[in-house]
Amino acid sequence: MLLAHITDTHITPPGRKLAGRLDAAARLAQAVRTIQALDVAPDCVLATGDLTDRGEPEAYAELRRTLAPLAMPVYAIAGNHDLREPMRQAFADCGWMPQEKGSRICYAVPLGTLALIALDTLVEGEDHGELGDTQLAWLEARLRQFASQPVVIMLHHPPVDSGIAIMDSMKLRDADHFGAIVARHSNVERILCGHLHRSMHVRWRGTLVSVPWSTVEQVQLAFGSDARLATVQEPPGMQLHYWAPGQGLVSHNVPIGDFAGPFYFG
Repeated sequence: MLLAHITDTHITPPGRKLAGRLDAAARLAQAVRTIQALDVAPDCVLATGDLTDRGEPEAYAELRRTLAPLAMPVYAIAGNHDLREPMRQAFADCGWMPQEKGSRICYAVPLGTLALIALDTLVEGEDHGELGDTQLAWLEARLRQFASQPVVIMLHHPPVDSGIAIMDSMKLRDADHFGAIVARHSNVERILCGHLHRSMHVRWRGTLVSVPWSTVEQVQLAFGSDARLATVQEPPGMQLHYWAPGQGLVSHNVPIGDFAGPFYFG
């Protein structure tokens, strides 16, 4: 089992650049080519939110066009830059998408020997995330349902602090309630997030939280409490999570780009 994890693609409608200077679709297309070039094809791609920059239907259409060359399923969730109803319509042909208008985009699907639980942290019009009591109760029920197998949870907003103060002010607000549920279920193999625009791993509530680089640009690594929000043109990236039976999920940071090699030994 191999899972490809991308995040914060921030796709804009055709003809409009992200922040007036970045072609987000072109960078996502490069990520797609990186996935296609792997010697073993991932079983699925996980996209952990901020799929678009402003939630326009045209941006979601561009996202779907850019992802279309992938042969494996794509499972997506919303981030704070997304809008539920345009996203719901854009992915209406996907069996995992909840069809009830106004409902949270949360769902659970089997992934071979694993199970995937996708959560919706979007608070439309706000930067922070929140799960809410109803969705947290649904999560607990799903974890009981999958008690006999390892579970991967994905959500956009990390429930932990990164040390980057400006980003930590926008994290998941009900992280303690979420964490109490996670701590009760030892089968939670990994929590996969986005939002941070930096790669980060941390042990939390008996499991690991993993965040990959964004496919467009990264947030400046600044730990000062008065640091302003800024981005830097560090390379885009993704993560690959390899399921090793008897060991668990092995995670690799993968930069996205064209690099010289491979140069073989012998």
